[in-house]
Amino acid sequence: MQVCRSIGTAVLFAVLAALNCAAIFAQDSAIDNARIIHMVKMGLDDEIIIAKIKTGHTKFALGDEDLVQLKNSGVSGKVIAAMLESSVLTSPRVKVDGKPVELHTLGQAKVGGRLGHEVSLGFKSVKWKAYLQGRHAPLVASSKPKIEIELPPSDTIDNYIVVRMDGKSDRREVEVSSGGGTVGAKSGIRAEDVMKTSYEPLGGRSFKVTVHKDLKGGEYILYVVGSAHYEAGVFGKGYNFTVE
Repeated sequence: MQVCRSIGTAVLFAVLAALNCAAIFAQDSAIDNARIIHMVKMGLDDEIIIAKIKTGHTKFALGDEDLVQLKNSGVSGKVIAAMLESSVLTSPRVKVDGKPVELHTLGQAKVGGRLGHEVSLGFKSVKWKAYLQGRHAPLVASSKPKIEIELPPSDTIDNYIVVRMDGKSDRREVEVSSGGGTVGAKSGIRAEDVMKTSYEPLGGRSFKVTVHKDLKGGEYILYVVGSAHYEAGVFGKGYNFTVE
């Protein structure tokens, strides 16, 4: 009998521990519509719910019918407005072949041909190249990559171009300007390195970028036009991928 009681007590403690872990997990999980409604029914003030929205990871459904359901469930206009504000995208979301790609900053410019420029009294062109460390990008894409991008309200799809990079043993480079020589100074990415693309709206602020021709094996970047800030040592930003 004593053994049975001990086993029963142990089982009870195990169940309570599991329920406690589940409660903690629920508190740390994403805040969705159901949790907002639950907090309202618990009697929490709007200020507390809004603070949870601002500091937590949110995953709201905010279509017209969802908004009506929230209102009918007693959620105040202030809380619904906070939910809408939290769902506004502040930075682009990019996927290549269905895989998320992080934004990378091109490092300090590398100057090429300086010695030749000096020896030839300025007649030899000097090229400035921005680069990313590493021989290849973390993401490997197909030769006809499916590029999807969701933009924040202040951004436009015209700011994104697909650029071929020069692969080196320890880095990937792209020419951003050149000077000297007989043609004078030039700034911007070389036209021959920019791939021809078109885009298709997918609804809302989402777009699909299509490359016109299959990409050859090599290094590429979805470059953000106007992202360079030379004074700060930033020579552009973009989302890089490798085609094998």
